[in-house]
Amino acid sequence: MLLLCICSYMSFARLSSATRCFNQRGVDRRAARLIMSIHCFRTAVSDSFHLQRHCLKLHTGSLPSVQHNNRSLSPWRYRIDERENRIPSKIMVAECLYTGCIINKHEDMTYNSVPVLATFTVLQKTVCPDNPRHYLVTVNVVTIPVACTCVVPRQMI
Repeated sequence: MLLLCICSYMSFARLSSATRCFNQRGVDRRAARLIMSIHCFRTAVSDSFHLQRHCLKLHTGSLPSVQHNNRSLSPWRYRIDERENRIPSKIMVAECLYTGCIINKHEDMTYNSVPVLATFTVLQKTVCPDNPRHYLVTVNVVTIPVACTCVVPRQMI
C-alpha cells in the first residue's frame, strides 16, 4: 500500500510539472489528485486510527480536539494563511506566542521558543499568458511552521 501511494505521488509530481495550461476543470482534477495523494501517503504511513484522523483534520484546516498548542512549554496559536493562487488555498500556520518558554507558569528567557517547520507540497496556479481563462499549474514545496518547541539558546550549547 505504501509503495503504491509513493509511486502514485511521484507520478503525480512528474505529470503535473508539464508546462501546459488547463481550464478550471483541469485545475480541479489536479487539485483532487494532490489531495488524494497526500491523504493516501499519510494514511499508509500512519499506524493508528487516531493519527489518520489527526492528519486529515490538519489537512482540512480544523484544529484537533486535543490542543497541544496550549499545553506546551512553548505555546503557539494557529492562523490561516490564505492565498487564492495556491492549492490548497488555506493552510494552518503556527505562530509562537512567547520568545522564551513557559517554566513553572512563567516565561523563562533562558530558553527560546522556536517554530517547528515542515514541508508540504502545494500547487501554484498562474494565469496563462495566451488565455486568461486557463491556468498554468506547477508543483511547489513550501516550508510551513506547524508547531513551536522549547530549545536551549545557541550560545549555551
